[in-house]
Amino acid sequence: MSVGITAETGSPIRLQSRSSVLAALRRTADRRARGGAAMVVEGAYGSGKSVLLEQLSVETGLPTLDLTGVGAERDIPFAGLNRISPPHGSPPLPEFPIDETEPVAWQRLWRELGRLLDHGPLLLRVDDAHLLDTPSLRVLALLARRIERLSALLVLTAEPVHEAPGQPLDGIPRSRLAPLDFSDGMRLLYGQARFPPSPEVAEEVVASSEGNPLALVEFARALTARQSIGLAPPPLVPPHDGRFRGETRRRLWSLPDSARELVMLTVVHDRLDHEDVLAAAPLAAADPHAWSTVVGSGLVELGEGGPRPAGELRRRCLETDACPGELRRARLSLARELEGTRGFEGGGYRTPAPRHRAEVSADSPERLATELERTAHEAESDGEHDRASRLYERAAALSHHDESKGLRILAAGYDAWTGGEPRRALVMTRRARTLVRSSGARGMRDLLHGGVELCDGKPATAVRELTEASSALLDTDRELAITALMLAGDACCVTGDYREYYELASRAEWLRRPDDSPNTALVLRNFTAMSATFQGRHEVAAPALREVIRLADRATEPAPLVLAGNAAFTLGDPAVSHRLATRAQRTAEERGETVQLPWASVYVSLSALLLERYSEAESSALEGVRISRALGQRNRMIDHLALLALVAALRGEPETVEIRLKQATEHGLLSRGLGRPDAFCSWAAACAELAHGRPVRAVHRLRLMDSGIGGFNPAVRVLAAPHFVEAAVSCGEPDDAVRLLGAFDHWVSSTRSTTRMALSHRCHALLAERPADADERFRAAIESHRESGGTLELARTELLYAGRLRRARKPAAARELLDEAGAIFDEYGAEPWSRRARAELRATGRSVPTRSSGAVNELTARQAEISRLVAEGATNREIAELLYVSDRTVEHHLRNVFANLGVRSRTELAKLLR
Repeated sequence: MSVGITAETGSPIRLQSRSSVLAALRRTADRRARGGAAMVVEGAYGSGKSVLLEQLSVETGLPTLDLTGVGAERDIPFAGLNRISPPHGSPPLPEFPIDETEPVAWQRLWRELGRLLDHGPLLLRVDDAHLLDTPSLRVLALLARRIERLSALLVLTAEPVHEAPGQPLDGIPRSRLAPLDFSDGMRLLYGQARFPPSPEVAEEVVASSEGNPLALVEFARALTARQSIGLAPPPLVPPHDGRFRGETRRRLWSLPDSARELVMLTVVHDRLDHEDVLAAAPLAAADPHAWSTVVGSGLVELGEGGPRPAGELRRRCLETDACPGELRRARLSLARELEGTRGFEGGGYRTPAPRHRAEVSADSPERLATELERTAHEAESDGEHDRASRLYERAAALSHHDESKGLRILAAGYDAWTGGEPRRALVMTRRARTLVRSSGARGMRDLLHGGVELCDGKPATAVRELTEASSALLDTDRELAITALMLAGDACCVTGDYREYYELASRAEWLRRPDDSPNTALVLRNFTAMSATFQGRHEVAAPALREVIRLADRATEPAPLVLAGNAAFTLGDPAVSHRLATRAQRTAEERGETVQLPWASVYVSLSALLLERYSEAESSALEGVRISRALGQRNRMIDHLALLALVAALRGEPETVEIRLKQATEHGLLSRGLGRPDAFCSWAAACAELAHGRPVRAVHRLRLMDSGIGGFNPAVRVLAAPHFVEAAVSCGEPDDAVRLLGAFDHWVSSTRSTTRMALSHRCHALLAERPADADERFRAAIESHRESGGTLELARTELLYAGRLRRARKPAAARELLDEAGAIFDEYGAEPWSRRARAELRATGRSVPTRSSGAVNELTARQAEISRLVAEGATNREIAELLYVSDRTVEHHLRNVFANLGVRSRTELAKLLR
């Protein structure tokens, strides 16, 4: 589930799966004994709203009153109310005269419902409420806003519309159905297909349906035997006689000429602003209602870049079924209007006029394909990868020669992958499989397939495919070959295959040239730096890492900037790492390279973690989870779940750590061979054990880093060294700690990081045999912590030092340290560490009062986030799912919020925050 805000009304709309909406409705129905409830469920045509109402009726078992909106009767007052179907065995409702006023109709409906409720609770289902006549809809909205007085559940379904404030359904809780996710789409397809398709064909059909259940069912039933096994291409639009395409045609032909003119313009060119469209649409320019009519039809939506068809599937249906003459007129009109438009110097807007003239001319298909390809390349340069991909695909359809057709299909796939559509990219690679013969084309195919495997498959497979792609592309496209090599290196790090990484680093060294661009030079130099780091050759690694960071000043692409962020993190400079990773995110957004966003946010979270900005690290990782899931990058999502577990562990939230580790495992941590997140998960689990004073278990967890999925993981193992030393010393096993500390010190000495130098001093203090040596090291650690600004680690160092001082019978010195440490732990909400600090204070002889749960007057970042979600109508369970915490954690934070803000209910909290 995700939460969005409607631009028109500012009211919260939760985008939810069908199961989430049904669960919310079920919980609402279960509360009917305390009064009624109402909800509006929004969804596009074919999204399954009617099926949801049927499921709700079966699950609740309530007697139902049913009403379905009919567009043909929208102009007849109270036609809707007069069609209400009463529960089985009940007399029909009295007639609502067309000349009756709305208040009188409302009173009549209220009385009749009261009479029916004498026999028990009711479910009132209103399907397609947007098709009701206005008086009926207003009366039902009045009922919905007062339904708490009745023991009834009212559910209205409607298509999303762009409303202005003051519309009939304002003030009623809403949920919006999200498109089917990939796994649900695959299950539906296999359940409906006459001929079970091959996995490759199934993925292509599910991608074409864009998550619309009705369209997917109709695709499934239309698949022929040849199409199902890949001997013929699957259809790109649902069947002509199906409901989805039929409804699209009906809506198109029911529009007035002025509105249909606008639709045709968006079909032939879906990246125009309002001025360009109106200039090419004389009928629409003269009709002030044309835009509202078009948007109300559901065929066109208004985005930030202007009007566009409501999805590529809808655009294909419109293009297929529209009048050819109207499409031709739209293209010629655009070409005339845009002819001669000049682009901005250095890129920017480029005129599509030649392309539209070419598409209506009598030129050969190949010439038109060339023109489309040129326009696609311009869109690509402007960061419009989705549009470029569609243009390449249309150019491929016009190509006669297999090789040129295959190359254009692969170009479409590359832009789809870059723009964040991995499933579509895979579809393109399969289409091109039998068409291309050249090594460069095969290299591009392997690059695409390997890139998808890296983010959403088995990275070990990605290593092989990307390495082969790099070799195949080297003679035809050196830049793409280096991109493939870079991704292969990342895949090695994800799996923990460092021997293969060293091989790739040798190849990268051989590829370096003096005239390389800053982006290319950075990528190749990064191999040298990280290879030396993994091997412990820090005297070589440190200068190479600094060179990578210097090259980032002139880098213009997001992927090299991500590598530079990692280099700064490795050097122990979290501020620079955070700046570069954030810049990588911003660059990816500006260039439309959506595929890079989850990768960049990994280092935003890691650097925030090193800066001890735990709230930012958590919010960044949560956003990374959401983006990764939306883009179909489950491996990146697991990366972020592992980081979320580490944040919770360092805060001392063991219950949250357990939930997040479980989520990472359930999403494929073990089955996919993800060594790096597995190592982070072991580290997080160990920190949680340390927070609860279980060092033996912590040592066991940390040793799993050397025997887990990725085997020996030198990078994360060295990062976790301070916690290993602490745990090993606590359980009397200092020998292993001494060896690991040597590697940690060697790394720290090369990075000159004060943050890590403080941790090194703390480790040496814990291992020191002489009290004087321990005192000196602890003081040096505290001084370095203060210099670097690491407050939470400062508090942990003070806690450890205070314990040693207390055992040395120096209680006064211990109390001074514990006072500061306890205050820091309280500020961060690190409850287990706070309890240990209070226990140490009591052991020094001081009386420590029990701390009130609502002692902090200001809301923490976690409390503020939970409060915001409560105000938007989310339940505790939904909030727990969004934040990857337990229901109990949400309840705990809400109790503190209520106490701090002086409110007594969720309703009061929502009013306060509005």
